[in-house]
Amino acid sequence: MPNTPTSTVYPPASEVMPQTTKLLKSSPRTAHGYTPFVTTRTNIAPASLATALVLFLLPAALFTLAIHLVGPVMRLHGSTWWVTYHVILVLPMALLLAAALVALRLETHSLSWPRVRDRFRLRRLNRSGWLWSMALAGFMYGGNVGDGIALVGSGLALWIESRKNAFLWPLIAGFTWAKRNLGALQPLLEKIRFYEQSEFVKEFLSRFGPGDFMGIPLAGAWWLVFYYAAILLILNVGGEELWWRGYVLPRQELACGKWAWIVHGALWAVFHIFFQPTLWDMVRMCPTCLALAFVCQRLQNTWPGVIGHTFGNMPFLLQLVRGAAN
Repeated sequence: MPNTPTSTVYPPASEVMPQTTKLLKSSPRTAHGYTPFVTTRTNIAPASLATALVLFLLPAALFTLAIHLVGPVMRLHGSTWWVTYHVILVLPMALLLAAALVALRLETHSLSWPRVRDRFRLRRLNRSGWLWSMALAGFMYGGNVGDGIALVGSGLALWIESRKNAFLWPLIAGFTWAKRNLGALQPLLEKIRFYEQSEFVKEFLSRFGPGDFMGIPLAGAWWLVFYYAAILLILNVGGEELWWRGYVLPRQELACGKWAWIVHGALWAVFHIFFQPTLWDMVRMCPTCLALAFVCQRLQNTWPGVIGHTFGNMPFLLQLVRGAAN
């Protein structure tokens, strides 16, 4: 029988902040001004850039194959939009969730809740963590109100943590301004095309309401709203967050240290290539991808990613709600 690694329990960020100076002196890899500490467990294999590319591009290839090859073939052979949706989108999302659990089982030889909680960094959030999550949710959702919530939430979180971190708030404000004005690059970046979006993909994306959801009329069909909400939370957000932020990001932190969130966020934006026919489509996702990775690394917690990701994908759900209410 192989030796089972002992479970590592991390203290909440609030308990780590006072130790930052000590950590800086004893272990430069584990402490940074904006990230109190990063993963240092020796039973986790570091993910170099080459390894990270594999971990990101393999799922991207799976989704691309399903959406751009399997989907059109299924429709050509008479498959309904409802069945097609489950094969080309729901199934790959379920496989991503399964991959995270399989990776955890191979790494820790256990799927017990303590192992899931510790390895995927699903610890309970403190006050600062909730404020960061609120800020991230606003940033991901966007708009005047959303960005305002992001600025207020991050400012309060920094004030609670330590006044020494106040230098971060102007950077966050500048980053938010840059996101809001990124559209100035759209005319230029749209000229750089990776591929032509097919008629199949255009029609597929139009099937998310408000008239119908994958061929089923939405008016009064509230069960479709709840069904999609379950898919969104469990497979879309749950699968991606456990794989990307729960499994991959801690491994990248071992290899990239304080810059892991930048590499991670950029690769997560590239992962969505299957719905990004132009460079603009990819670049406009970078601010939210980077912000989500930054907060999760800063707090050493995946829950902000779950919350922020949910709000980022909320427009699809709200479109179904509008359709069901008609």
